[in-house]
Amino acid sequence: MFPSNNQQVEPLPFKDFQVKARRLFKRTENTACRRFNAGSDDFKFVVLTLSNRRAPKLFSPSDIGKPFESFSDYQREKIIDSMNSLSKWGHALPNFISASDRILDI
Repeated sequence: MFPSNNQQVEPLPFKDFQVKARRLFKRTENTACRRFNAGSDDFKFVVLTLSNRRAPKLFSPSDIGKPFESFSDYQREKIIDSMNSLSKWGHALPNFISASDRILDI
């Protein structure tokens, strides 16, 4: 049994608890946020363009430099969906394609 310290502890709503716990534990780090923010502007352009193809006019060119946290929940969901698609497509490509492949053997 814990000793009493006679301090009142304010109840914490569950949603606030989830947010606080997520910040404290490394294993629940927000991978989507970290990867999107670490990406170059070219990467963000590709992700947002793919998102716009699926949900037209969701993003504007001025959104390219913005951090992940600045988008709405719905926009972040579409960004994550696009990054997952890009990840799947990445497995279909080699690490490097030679420029000499532009020559076709006819």
